[in-house]
Amino acid sequence: MNESKTMKELHVIREKNYERMKKMSVKDQIKTIQTEAEPIKKRLLEKMRKREMPTANR
Repeated sequence: MNESKTMKELHVIREKNYERMKKMSVKDQIKTIQTEAEPIKKRLLEKMRKREMPTANR
């Protein structure tokens, strides 16, 4: 079962992240979250553009 292994890894990552964030101030937490979210945001925007392109050509 690959799924349980993946879930365990995800749990470990979340625990490490929680411990790291617990030591930060709220401002630092917000900055960190925004920094980590930027590549995801860019990827999602790129996917949206790709989906919209074919409909714009019609």
